[in-house]
Amino acid sequence: MKPITEHRKFESIEAYLAFEEKSEIRHEYYFENLVEMAGTTKQHNRIVFFLTLLFKQGLSDQAFEISSEQVKAFIESENIFFYPDVMVANPEENEFFNSQPILIAEVLSGNTRKFDMVDKFIQYQKLDTLQYYLLVEPEKHLVIVHKKNKAADWQTDTYTSLTDIIDLPALQISIALKDIYKV
Repeated sequence: MKPITEHRKFESIEAYLAFEEKSEIRHEYYFENLVEMAGTTKQHNRIVFFLTLLFKQGLSDQAFEISSEQVKAFIESENIFFYPDVMVANPEENEFFNSQPILIAEVLSGNTRKFDMVDKFIQYQKLDTLQYYLLVEPEKHLVIVHKKNKAADWQTDTYTSLTDIIDLPALQISIALKDIYKV
């Protein structure tokens, strides 16, 4: 089942945020379309929890904000709001969104796989601060990591072994694949 999409133009960012605050259902805002957020599986939820925990523990002595699923990423140049599964960002005063993420992770699902892998990645690349975009397959051991290099080009690494270690030098941490899947 595809997420429900409704075309709707808001007069301002504040109008979207006010609508979203009152809504019982979360919506991403993508080129004047409200995209209803799909439900999740237990495995999806476990992976989001483990990733969030790994970043909270690994970055506890640094001044990053770590959020999962409820805080929006804002791509200001396009007036787009997404709800990443996990986000590590520079602190901002706004309580509802962050426009300075360093890392974004999405746990893939049948409903969102293509959108997360293609459409969101295209938009996330417009965030100057973003260094890493992680895509995690919930049903098999596979993590795709897009990393921005010093020339501001993106390279892709794929991790499939539970013994693999994902190095994230801009955050000064490494995470083991086995810790994402907790097997």
